[in-house]
Amino acid sequence: MDEPPSPALITGIRSVSHGRQRLIELSDGREYLFSDEACTRVGVTEGDEATEDLLGRLESSELRVNAHEAALRLLSHRPRSESEMRTRLAMRGFDPAAVDDEVERLRNAGLLDDEKFARAWVEDRKRLAPRGRRMLKYELLGRGIDPESADHATRDIDDREVAMGLARAQARKAPRTTYEAFVAKVGGFLRRRGFDFDVTAAATRQAWAEAQAAAAADVAATDPGEN
Repeated sequence: MDEPPSPALITGIRSVSHGRQRLIELSDGREYLFSDEACTRVGVTEGDEATEDLLGRLESSELRVNAHEAALRLLSHRPRSESEMRTRLAMRGFDPAAVDDEVERLRNAGLLDDEKFARAWVEDRKRLAPRGRRMLKYELLGRGIDPESADHATRDIDDREVAMGLARAQARKAPRTTYEAFVAKVGGFLRRRGFDFDVTAAATRQAWAEAQAAAAADVAATDPGEN
């Protein structure tokens, strides 16, 4: 019985793409292109036998390098929760083992931290689009943040204070012909931002009272009868 042919040998490893990749040349004429990181992780050297096992490990390592690059691109746009990262990488076709490996790598590097993500998310909302504590918690839960971390990140949100600030801002653009029209504009906005009925009603009443007082002061300041 004929013996199976011996595996080809690695006869050359050349650095290409400014050192980012290596071209592996085999004694049977085949060539493979792998990232420098994948080759380093596997520890491939000239003279090695290009066995199926070695090539398989290079392919697996290359997949993890690709997953890492995809993850860094996602993080370049904005921070991600661990759940978001898992979902995004899976959508890009990476297998569960590669996803697990990459999530662990990012977590160890401090690039994935759900508690830090939750705090940053809340601060960003407070700065750009304030909303109620309950809505913020729902947003965090929807991104895979556990309930305890979501509670912790939103615990300092004062719904009445936030709602009052938003109501005053909306009052400057709201109609003041009737209280009902004012409520439809200001109250409706607050409800869409996640504030409950009591908080919305109180903030709207206060904003209306302040708007009416300001209007009366303006009239008094320009009324000739006051001179």
